[in-house]
Order: sequence, then structure tokens, then C-alpha cells
Amino acid sequence: MYMKALPCIPLLVATFAWADTTADRAAIERIVGAVIADQTRPGAKLSSTLFTADADSEFDRLLDLDRRLLELSKEPWSEVTGPRMVIQSIRFVTPEVALVNAANTHYGSMILARRIPVLFVMKKEGTGWRIASLRVLVDVLSLP
Repeated sequence: MYMKALPCIPLLVATFAWADTTADRAAIERIVGAVIADQTRPGAKLSSTLFTADADSEFDRLLDLDRRLLELSKEPWSEVTGPRMVIQSIRFVTPEVALVNAANTHYGSMILARRIPVLFVMKKEGTGWRIASLRVLVDVLSLP
């Protein structure tokens, strides 16, 4: 009987080793949402608490693309919202590392939606999640 139960032990350990994914997903969603939300406030600076100390980030490139898209909103009849980070998927690689596929999205009356795909590598430091890497997955020349 013990021999039949023995293979189940690693599965039980693996289940308990993974953190509370619901709480982790909520924390990751708050961090990813704050990346763009913090920049839309006048005079706001990017919070260093969002990124790890050794983060590899293309955040400046993302802001440049946002500025280009907002310039398009000045065209006649083009009502475009401010940028909003929309999470498409969160995949936990380990209990301390997650990959987040997201899109920096602008909605408008003429364009409906324009998306800039972004990949986040999230790392859990202590009890909180931070961005270890931010990659913009679009060629700058492909945007209007």
C-alpha cells in the first residue's frame, strides 16, 4: 500500500511549493497596470519599486511609442484613449518567476484598438513581485 502512495508524494509537495497563484496573479496585475498608469499622471516619475535592482527594461522605448500613438490622436475625428496595459496571459515558470504577455493598448473611434505587444519577466523578491525585464515586441518601423 505504501508503494502505491509513494509516487503521489512529489505531486503533493509540488502543489504546496507553488504559492497562492490567485494572490500572485493579483499582485502581478497591479504591478503591470502601474507601469503605464504611473506615467499618465502629470509630473509623475516611474516608481523604482516596480523594477528589480538589475532590471533590463525597454520602458523608454515603450513611452516613445506611446507618444507617437498619441500624436496620431490629434488627427481630425480620431478620439483615442490614453494607453492602458492589458494582460493577455500570466505563466508561472517557477514559484518565483512569471512571464506576462501584455499589450499596451489605445482605444479609439477610428482605429478601434491599437496594441503594442509587451513581454514582462516578473520576479518575486521576498513577498512582492517586481519586473526583472520589460521587452517591447514590435518593430518601431511597423507603426504609422
